[in-house]
Amino acid sequence: MALRPADESKLTLQQLRDFILAVEHGSLRRAALCAQQSQVSLTKSIKRLELSLGADLLIRNSRGVTLTPSGERLLPRARLILSEVALVEAEASMKPHGRPVVSLGVSPLAALVVAPPALKEFRGRYRDVIVRCGNGPYSKLLAELLAGNLDFVVCPVLSSELDDSLTVDVLSSHESVIVSSTSNPLRHATSLRELTEAEWIINGPLDRFSTSTATMFQQYGLNGPKVVMHCESFVDAIAHVTQSNLLSLCPPCLEAIGVTEKVSIIKVAEKPPTQTILLLRRKDRVLSKHAFTLYEIIKKIGNSQLSRT
Repeated sequence: MALRPADESKLTLQQLRDFILAVEHGSLRRAALCAQQSQVSLTKSIKRLELSLGADLLIRNSRGVTLTPSGERLLPRARLILSEVALVEAEASMKPHGRPVVSLGVSPLAALVVAPPALKEFRGRYRDVIVRCGNGPYSKLLAELLAGNLDFVVCPVLSSELDDSLTVDVLSSHESVIVSSTSNPLRHATSLRELTEAEWIINGPLDRFSTSTATMFQQYGLNGPKVVMHCESFVDAIAHVTQSNLLSLCPPCLEAIGVTEKVSIIKVAEKPPTQTILLLRRKDRVLSKHAFTLYEIIKKIGNSQLSRT
């Protein structure tokens, strides 16, 4: 007996995802870009959903899409369905050897200041939970989050890289500091102009060419910086600063990495850039009970610890 082809009008989870994306972005084109698929493919997916339900869900016009009455009724139910599916998948996939797992990503600053006390408190509540803690520059962490490999991340992120698919909590904003070795002749400089001829280490993702250090000089109409080294982590940059006459722009957490006796902060009249630390998770992913607990602990501790850096 020959197999019959799959019924193309059958409702699927992907159709619901595409429908929600179109509604959230207000445009089939923007939704397709976010989903990294063609607009034609996404449009067909929503058309099949409408066919399976026997109702028009979206009104399409030159300005984008809006919901029909049927679409308005479906939207909260579609979100609930996908939330429940995500929860089932999370609980099923994150239990090696019968133990639940929470996966988070932290930038170097968060790894030093936030993660240790947060994980200590979390482990006091759930000793049977395995915690996977990834680290690295924000571009790597954001990619891992969007790929679904992390429950949430704590890191600084350029606003241009954020979109409506993420839930964003601001933990803190802190003013960066210019650091040098304690023997650097420029350690007593009082103006950024005195540092235009200095050699600098910039830190951050290696695939980014614009830096906060360069922006600082440009903001005050100065030439510079003379970049001679690029480190992904400010921790690595500071290690090189202590052994050279190089300068670097870093978060104000020298005490946390134990280098206060090896590094001087150069206090210039100009205001250094401000960096914002964010707590990020995907809107379309329902956190497990354990992941949500750690998320809330980090939010609480991050707000208090990072504000003191």
